[in-house]
Amino acid sequence: MKSLATLIKLQKTYVDEQRQQLARLYDQMEEIEGRIAQLEIMKAREQEAARDIAASATYGAFLKRAVEVGRTLEEERQTAAMAVRIAQDKLAELFEEQKRYEIAEEQRIEDEAREERRRETIELDEVGGVTHERNKE
Repeated sequence: MKSLATLIKLQKTYVDEQRQQLARLYDQMEEIEGRIAQLEIMKAREQEAARDIAASATYGAFLKRAVEVGRTLEEERQTAAMAVRIAQDKLAELFEEQKRYEIAEEQRIEDEAREERRRETIELDEVGGVTHERNKE
């Protein structure tokens, strides 16, 4: 049954593609988290600079914009986290299906080996029976 081998190979391809997709999503998530960290650093710097009276006039506008950007980044992070969970679930499903095919293939091979041993036993029994009859005569 070559079809199972083909299905296993195809399923492995699907699993590999899904792993690559998941890796891209992890990279995207890291990039978003990096941007959030940079925003926090910028906010801390601006807050420190706002202690100077000349810079404090622009701090309110900066903080307002930073909060907006922070919300947007948090929404992006949540969306990316959801995409990661979905991709992980899909990868698990694909891998489970691949394992089912592999188990079915192993079972088929075992069945064929068992059938071959059964045929050999029958053949050897026949040879033994014929030899016994010849020796008996």
